[in-house]
Amino acid sequence: MEEFGSFKERKEGLAPYLSPLGAWALAFGCAVGWGAFVMPGNVFLLKAGPLGTSVGMAVGALIMLLIGVNYHFMMNRFPDAGGAFAFTKNVLGYDQGFLNAWFLVLAYISVLWANATALALLGRRLMGDTLQFGFHYSMAGYDVYLGEILAVVAAIVLCALIAMRGGRFAERIQILLALVLFVGVAVGGFLVYKNSGGEVSHYYPLYAPGKTPFMGTMAIVMLAPWAYVGFESISHSAEEFTFSRKRSFGILAVAVVTAAVTYITLSLMAVSVLPEGWYVTWVMYIKDLAFLDGIKGLPTFYAAYATMGDAGFKLIGATVLGGIFTGILGNYIASSRLLYAMARDRMLPDWFGELNEYRVPRNAILFIMAVSVFVPFLGRTAIGWIVDVTTIGAVVVYGFTSYTAFLEARKEGNLFVTVTGFLGCICAVLFALFLFLPIEDVTAGLEVESYVIFIFWSIIGCLFFLYLLENDRDGRFGKTTTGWMWMTALIIITSMVWVQEAFHTVTSSTVIRINDYHELLMKKYHVARTIDETLSTSYFLNNQMGLIRSELLKDTGIQLILILIVLAIMTLVYRTILRREKTTEQEKLLAELSSRAKSNFLSNMSHDIRTPMNAIVGYTALAKKEKDPKKVADYMNKIDASSHHLLALINDVLDMSRVESGKMELELAPANLVKTLDEVRDLFATQMKTKKLVFTVTADVTNRTAICDKNRLNRILLNLLSNAFKFTPEGGSVSVKLIQTGAGEDMGYYQLRVKDTGIGMSPEFAATMFDAFTRERTAEVAGIQGTGLGMAITKSIVDLMGGEINVITEKDKGTEFVIHLTFPLAEELPEEGEIQESGAAETDSGFAGMRILLVEDNAINREIAQMILMELGFKVETAEDGKIALDKVAASAPGYYDGVLMDIQMPVMNGYESTKAIRALPDPELSRIPIIAMTANAFAEDIQHVLEVGMNGHIAKPINIPDMVATLRGCLK
Repeated sequence: MEEFGSFKERKEGLAPYLSPLGAWALAFGCAVGWGAFVMPGNVFLLKAGPLGTSVGMAVGALIMLLIGVNYHFMMNRFPDAGGAFAFTKNVLGYDQGFLNAWFLVLAYISVLWANATALALLGRRLMGDTLQFGFHYSMAGYDVYLGEILAVVAAIVLCALIAMRGGRFAERIQILLALVLFVGVAVGGFLVYKNSGGEVSHYYPLYAPGKTPFMGTMAIVMLAPWAYVGFESISHSAEEFTFSRKRSFGILAVAVVTAAVTYITLSLMAVSVLPEGWYVTWVMYIKDLAFLDGIKGLPTFYAAYATMGDAGFKLIGATVLGGIFTGILGNYIASSRLLYAMARDRMLPDWFGELNEYRVPRNAILFIMAVSVFVPFLGRTAIGWIVDVTTIGAVVVYGFTSYTAFLEARKEGNLFVTVTGFLGCICAVLFALFLFLPIEDVTAGLEVESYVIFIFWSIIGCLFFLYLLENDRDGRFGKTTTGWMWMTALIIITSMVWVQEAFHTVTSSTVIRINDYHELLMKKYHVARTIDETLSTSYFLNNQMGLIRSELLKDTGIQLILILIVLAIMTLVYRTILRREKTTEQEKLLAELSSRAKSNFLSNMSHDIRTPMNAIVGYTALAKKEKDPKKVADYMNKIDASSHHLLALINDVLDMSRVESGKMELELAPANLVKTLDEVRDLFATQMKTKKLVFTVTADVTNRTAICDKNRLNRILLNLLSNAFKFTPEGGSVSVKLIQTGAGEDMGYYQLRVKDTGIGMSPEFAATMFDAFTRERTAEVAGIQGTGLGMAITKSIVDLMGGEINVITEKDKGTEFVIHLTFPLAEELPEEGEIQESGAAETDSGFAGMRILLVEDNAINREIAQMILMELGFKVETAEDGKIALDKVAASAPGYYDGVLMDIQMPVMNGYESTKAIRALPDPELSRIPIIAMTANAFAEDIQHVLEVGMNGHIAKPINIPDMVATLRGCLK
């Protein structure tokens, strides 16, 4: 198997194709299959009767709608392929995400198998022995024939080919089949009711005899996870919607309601018509189904045939084929998207995630087909055991989805979904108790073998997870023990239920054999029993077997409680030991990393600082000797470029220091995201054009205004575009795209993509590119300068914003960064007027004749600032520290100084102290003199502190003349 973790997402991704009608067809087709036509006779009616079945199915549908609310909420938060797997992975982590996916895979594929192998059963009932040709053998008491195998394999391959063609083609077929299924059931139910005379007496007794109405109805309600599993399948195709995800709940609701109508209609059809002259009530008919051959053994089919003749037979035949093929095709689509999502998250080899020309996960579908073509050889009985496990998987997945919705909704303050998420968790727990702690009259009906299959599937999942854990290079797995504690508990509980049911089966068989033996002895010695004695013996034996079951259940319950207590204690002990070891290991690792980081830092800084400093020193020496003004100007330009590079390096180091110390904070405010992109485009347009790069900036958003840190967002864009510009050769292209992927009530979900056709990166470097001081070797060889901190800072900002950044790159083929961000939405900002740019180059700065006091202790800085101010037209006086500045202001006449430029870190009296003293002067005009900080303390908290002590503005060093002019204009009225 190839190494996991090298998955390269195709730039196109999954193709959006799914319309609202197609989504309904997918959800409805997966929820209703062959079982809806046979379960009324085999299970539903015997448990609850016609009315109990109808009410139970309706209540089950309401529970599914409740869970559907949670799916809708999570689909709008995490609109990715994989459905519940994506929800759980993003909220609870990769451990629980894997558990979710593991059970989902079996659930969807086994339902596919159930519908496919139903063709063999349908052939036997309706076509006699037509398909029973070629070799045959027996598997778990079921006869398997070559002809039936070929028919099932043909259906599996056909649906796989349709699924691989994908897109509108597969959608149209799914819609057609789903409509055939639903319309066929609706029309068939109506005509059967009409042609049978509409006698209400056909439905009596309304409930199953020998059972209370409540218990019978609850037995049907508890089958809801089995009956409706698949209604949530559209969540796996969330990336393929062509409509707003806000409409997903309406589609889920319609799918559940139509599924409930289908189940109820088919159940009522089964008791609408009884074989003439044979049975008086439906109870007698249904109990005899096991002894009836042909169409009479399928009550829904018989009802259609008896009331409509051959037309009814054809109608119900077409309807059931629609149900079978929607189930096969729909589950191909759902399970393939799940496998695709797992491959994209490096839980499966890249092969599963490859898309064909129709942008469909072809290999995932091929894998499902390859596994499925062997299923017909196992026989229907064994497949039934596997399908039973689907119920367990559905319960686990619905529980995870509801729990993640509960956590996310509580975090967002969404009370409604918090309640539905909590109720969904409660329902999942009740379903689980029903499955694993069988109650008389409300039993899951799982075979003993189903529990064994679940145990083996769970163990295989644990082994596969162990493989992932051992090969986990990113530290994504092994983050929690809670999920695996519950997994262990689930395996133990299932094992106990399996032993209990197996023991009860053996005990019952033993009691029956003992009774049969005594019957033979009595006959041998000619001892005859009366009818009353026979009934009394039967009652006694049944009562004793019930007592044995009750005692066994009680003892199993006590054993279970003790095991869970011990398991909980051991988990706490393990977590304590693990936490202690982790703390020690982390302290040791931090010490080693700190030592290594210091060495790396000094080494990198030595190289990075010396490079521009070498240029500055070298060109300065050359400029001193050079007589040619043009060459001197060229040297000065190169000195200027090197000084800017050195300044960028210093800023990056300082920013990185703030990130690592946790002092970097977001400054949130409403911002127009589209305008932000436009500003960045204008900033880079000229240099892109100079380098002959095709530069495009596009935005596809519904909500333009969001609450975010605009400056930090700008920093992300500047870092990415600077890299794209540097690493893309002439004639290439650079593009920026902002896409809104969804929106909740108050939140917007955005995807920012920055793509270039540059030199790309090697997989080895791409894995470490977000580490500080990391540079690709080819960039160094090419002479491309950089601090090696830009991407580390970008990643830190994205993380601070709660987003996610991914890179798609290939050597010599370019790089694309994909950033997922979530922002609170805000009201649209009013359009700002055109801002007139100004700078030091203006001949009329407006400062002519104004007098300013320059307070600066460093002589060189004082001289540079004085020259700049004089060029702007100022009359400049100077002071070497804050005390001298205070004395000069205090001794001046009001209006003599138009303003003060104040350094901060100075001897005798610093800038803050001097400002406070000036503001405390008794002369009100002197105390109100404009004071502007001019300092290298340039962080946000420094600017805030400047304003708090009474200064009017802030100018950062090194001086940016346009910014300086703008600040002076704003402060010197």
